[in-house]
Amino acid sequence: MVTLHKHKPKMIAPAVAVLLLAGMATSAPQTDNAALLYYQACLLYGQPDGALDQMLSDFRDGKITSNEAIRKHIEANRFVIGYVVKAAGLPRCDWGYDYSQGLDITLTHLSTIRRITFLLAADARLLAEQGDYRIALDRCMTIHKMALHQTDRMAITYLMGVGMSALANRTIQDLLINISGEAETLNLIKTQLSQAQDAFPSLQYAMTQEGQVCAASIRKEKAQDVVRDMGQDDKGLDASPAGARILAGDEAFFERNRTHWSNAIAAIVAVLDSKLPYPQMRAKLDEFANQMTETSKNDPDATFAGFLLPGTSRIYLLTTRLQGQFNALRVATDLYAIQARTGRLPDVLPADAPGDPFSGKAFGYEKANDHFTLRCQAKEGPEKAEANHYEFKVKHD
Repeated sequence: MVTLHKHKPKMIAPAVAVLLLAGMATSAPQTDNAALLYYQACLLYGQPDGALDQMLSDFRDGKITSNEAIRKHIEANRFVIGYVVKAAGLPRCDWGYDYSQGLDITLTHLSTIRRITFLLAADARLLAEQGDYRIALDRCMTIHKMALHQTDRMAITYLMGVGMSALANRTIQDLLINISGEAETLNLIKTQLSQAQDAFPSLQYAMTQEGQVCAASIRKEKAQDVVRDMGQDDKGLDASPAGARILAGDEAFFERNRTHWSNAIAAIVAVLDSKLPYPQMRAKLDEFANQMTETSKNDPDATFAGFLLPGTSRIYLLTTRLQGQFNALRVATDLYAIQARTGRLPDVLPADAPGDPFSGKAFGYEKANDHFTLRCQAKEGPEKAEANHYEFKVKHD
């Protein structure tokens, strides 16, 4: 079974990191590089303890209302929010990664960036609770902009971006009810959602970039590091044929593996470029991954492809799910706008409404007195019992 390769975050001495980032911070407010502001935010962020962390999670999910502890945590990190809002507004974001390190790229900031994204989602909920609905939605758009800055040349950062945008969309889904009577604001939100969706990098781009980064590790001088990073045990190589091949490989072995790896990535991109409907595309990617795994067992030249090959099928599922979220939100803004103009929800979806990416058809549409539902008309796959559906609250004058 092909598993998703993850670049493992590497730790650096805290004192060195503080000095380095403090030096960056002296000029950060004037910088045109968003990454420097994000790094500054990471330094300032005060992470919640276990109990508060769970409370914040419940608040983000709409399970509870705010309390003093939640409000204090958000207020204590107000400077952090200010830095990331400013960073998200900049067009350029250069994280300074050394791609020549391949799998050894240092990614110490990822977990903190993820936590700060949670902070912004909680702030959006708090702002909405206080009646500042437009600013709350602006926080969600900030998360979308952060996601675009996060999606760099590695599968793990691409997936971080997918997760961040998905969180922003879930929050918007719950907050739209608060502006459901404001047609002009709804049209603005729809435009912003379309822009965020169009700007999100394609999976083809992400796979091509990941292929180039991983290729930097398919070298003899990196053999020990690769075996270590991929969880192979160089003390028990009889149980790890791939690790044994890598450690014993000569220059020709690594050159052949680089060629095989590049060809495998090109083949995946070609499949994605075929634009097959979701069910056929998912089946094709699963078939390709299984073939690659079997080939790697007997073909030394496919050693790296067998365990470095990202789980493209899973990433494809997540990106399709994200597109479904975007489409559902855009449809919902249209329905709310119709209600704002006519006083009632329409009986059918607009003819030009974005569709369900899983089926390639229009969303299923059901309305009730206090909500309406948009439902995907095809299942994601065998691991999900029922199709995605998106529920939106409705208020009446």
